[in-house]
Amino acid sequence: MERVVLYPFNKITQGLLRFRDLLDVEIVSVIDFVEEDGQDAGAQVDGKHSGILIHTSMADGLKDADTLILNDPGTTFGGNSGVFAEHDLAGLWRKLVLYASGRGLKVVSVHEIYDRDTLNWMAEQQIKIDVVHSPREQLFQEMDERYGTGGTDIERYLGQFEKEALMYSRPRSIKRVGIFATRGCIGKFTVQMNLYRQFAAKGIKATAFITEPTGFLFRQPEGDIFKFLAHRPLEQYPYYIDTVIHQAQHSGSDWIIMAGQSSILPTMNIAFNSLRFAMLRAFDPEYVLLIAGYDDDGAIQDAIEILRIYSRRPLALLLPDKLETSYGQYEVYPHERRLARKLELEQKFQIHVLLIEQAETALNLLLAEANAIPAGSGK
Repeated sequence: MERVVLYPFNKITQGLLRFRDLLDVEIVSVIDFVEEDGQDAGAQVDGKHSGILIHTSMADGLKDADTLILNDPGTTFGGNSGVFAEHDLAGLWRKLVLYASGRGLKVVSVHEIYDRDTLNWMAEQQIKIDVVHSPREQLFQEMDERYGTGGTDIERYLGQFEKEALMYSRPRSIKRVGIFATRGCIGKFTVQMNLYRQFAAKGIKATAFITEPTGFLFRQPEGDIFKFLAHRPLEQYPYYIDTVIHQAQHSGSDWIIMAGQSSILPTMNIAFNSLRFAMLRAFDPEYVLLIAGYDDDGAIQDAIEILRIYSRRPLALLLPDKLETSYGQYEVYPHERRLARKLELEQKFQIHVLLIEQAETALNLLLAEANAIPAGSGK
């Protein structure tokens, strides 16, 4: 896997384009059946010409590539059912997979594929799609050694209280940054990877614990919950987080950065609420950054209170430059409005407020806080 094509031009693809300098592979093009043909993908993401074009033609898009990376699983998700139906994207996904496979390209999915109809179709067509993970066998082995994850369901349940007490009592020297948000698709991954890049620029060794399903492309540990559930039960996920932290610390990293999945605010789904707070408690960030939106002061206040109770009050709020209004559609905020909102939030919440692109300023704030406050000094 050296020269790759990404499909489609969605949030995950845009993240890979934005941080392509950190990837192991070269992106040669993007295929998308909704976007206009021939656009420069880099220019669409951050306004900078990249020479990576968006193609509607499979033949043009896959030319000179050895791998097709699928950044959606071929079924509706994330509120995109209308777009899927309008453009028959499920059917086009299958045509693309057949076309790439027939020309000898390796086909890789960043998501686990659970849809039964899709799996049956793959079996009928004798199609192989590799779901790639960050190397995690060593992590699983260490997790099993640290927590003894074998035994019956009842034994694991009864032993969980003792194991959790052990996890929360372990000393940690590595500094932990948690990035959270008042809603999904608001820039957590962008902030995480910009900070990771800034740490590297300053010669500070850091690990990015990536909860997007693309950690393997950045040679970083991966924490996408659905890929984890394909191999281990849900109750072991906090142990996995602790093991990732321990391994990062053991490898010599001074910092580890994690971006939470979805919003930090509760939903109607009890299982996801439990997972969200277990993840927060297991990572136990010393420094918290909260990405806030516009016209959502109540959500910001709720998020600050949740973080204060379960972790620490945010060190800073970050303001995005755009918000997703529907699948693939964004509202972009003028610079003047962002500055006015920044001042408004600073006055209302008495907290640092940064624009989301101010990664170097955020890093300097973290370093200043780390030098001023001893690790583990409390909330």
